Amino acid sequence: MTKAFKTSALLLLAALLLHGAPCRAEHKDTSQVRFIPMKWEHLPDLNIPRAGHRFFVANGEMVVVGGHTDGFVRTATAEYYKNGEWHLVKTIYPHDLGFSLKLGNGDYLLGGGCADDFGIGRTFGVERYDPLSHAFAPYPILDTMRAICSAALLSSGEILVSGNWYAADAIAVSDGIGPFEAVKKSAQNRSSPFIFTYGKNDAVIFGSNGSRGEPLPPVVDRLHGDPFIPDLLAEWMPATDYDSSYPEKKSVTDPETGRLYYLFRGSREDGAQSVISFADGAFSLVKTDPEIPVEGPWGAITWYQSLYVDPVRGVALMPGIDEHDRVYLLSLDYRPMFKGEAVPIKVFYTTHLMKKVVDRPALILPDGRFVAAGGYRPGDSMGNYNPLAEVVAFYPFEDAESPAGGVWWPWAVAAVLLVAAAILLIIRRKRKNSAPEASGDPEMPEPAEDVRYRSLYLQLCEVMEKEELYTRQGLSLADVSSHMRTNTRYISSCISAGAGLSFVEFVNGYRIRKAQELMLAHPEMRMNEISDAVGFTNESSFYRNFKIVENCTPQQWLERNKRQA
Repeated sequence: MTKAFKTSALLLLAALLLHGAPCRAEHKDTSQVRFIPMKWEHLPDLNIPRAGHRFFVANGEMVVVGGHTDGFVRTATAEYYKNGEWHLVKTIYPHDLGFSLKLGNGDYLLGGGCADDFGIGRTFGVERYDPLSHAFAPYPILDTMRAICSAALLSSGEILVSGNWYAADAIAVSDGIGPFEAVKKSAQNRSSPFIFTYGKNDAVIFGSNGSRGEPLPPVVDRLHGDPFIPDLLAEWMPATDYDSSYPEKKSVTDPETGRLYYLFRGSREDGAQSVISFADGAFSLVKTDPEIPVEGPWGAITWYQSLYVDPVRGVALMPGIDEHDRVYLLSLDYRPMFKGEAVPIKVFYTTHLMKKVVDRPALILPDGRFVAAGGYRPGDSMGNYNPLAEVVAFYPFEDAESPAGGVWWPWAVAAVLLVAAAILLIIRRKRKNSAPEASGDPEMPEPAEDVRYRSLYLQLCEVMEKEELYTRQGLSLADVSSHMRTNTRYISSCISAGAGLSFVEFVNGYRIRKAQELMLAHPEMRMNEISDAVGFTNESSFYRNFKIVENCTPQQWLERNKRQA
């Protein structure tokens, strides 16, 4: 019996012995946050790939509405999930980057969106979705053409809208009978603002993104009253984005007092994350125990979007990802907040490395699953032209079993080990019977061949510097290995051995250094131009990675180095 088979047999035995034990291999970092493995599954794909759509639960069914499909072309369609499949229906308008709002009777209101393909323009159109008949009916139009806007239901039953894209903004109201009418001008032109209602027919409107996506100072509008700047939001920037503007996904109610709270994520300049609540007209910081981690067992965690509330289980979920494409769901039990106590948190993660599925329209199902549907993966510069039909469900429960039932992982591990051992045996037998041939796709080198790591690493650095491969947006490990005529594992290992970095860290290091050169040599260039020139897919990724490398913003680095020069 070969050594490979002996090793596999022992591992198989260990896996089978563990089969009856709970599958909860938890990990802890220095902040003592519990990291718990999480199951996930692919649900049936949507009939139409789409991004810029709305995603909600109506009458117990998942529903996607509007958006754009292949080629960045708007689609006037919706789909609802019933009996294990998606059913396609027609809408009146496409609502590509429009708003959705749950009404008091369970119907949903859809409004606004882009007037043309490619995300161009804005529209007046509003319609109402009846989840019982799966039909859409016309509704009074908006006060002005709007896209990337938000809506909320006032205590009077009136509907409040605000927000716009590449256009002036205003706060408007409709009673559902007549068209929306502007009631006051917004203090800031915002896109996808939060609208939180409170008291007797009042509301606050605020956000972190301007009408062109630019950062905004923390000015809060009130439906009745003057704008103000809360001290808390001056320190913690509210995390708003297209999918964060559903008020019903953010609201929780104290069962004893009936007090309504809204929960959302805040981000501080130093990268720290927080949970902020809004209730009775006031903002307050929710204390978490421990603090929200920005580092995990496998490196830095980037938290996406805002919080999603699960009122059935009394928790709120926040999606995140690391550089290895491991998906996280931070879970916090918000119920101690009602008594002024710290809320406990824990983090669920996928052991399987995935593409970035969390930065997409998402929701929590009544059974507690967190589902992301359609959209596009961050980092894909052509994502709007190639949206996804993929639907993924995550199980953020400590006692969750695999979708197929039972504890599956020991059997999967054992199967992989046995297959790997069989392949290794075949390769060794072939090598004994024939001389080795030169190949452009060499096997993983043995430790004794460290000199080959160093040689390839030096060649790679030379290629990076002379050909500036890192300036290609979306550059992948496969792209580099193909260019170097070797395989991905060899490239990854030589970078790790030569620089002690992951592939992403290695490439971003070159990008940051090139950006610094451009900032000093070409002060007339804007940061978004520099970000694009050095290979980052968007400006926020540039800022985030620059801060990781230099522990300061690009502007701060530039000012410091200008003074030194």
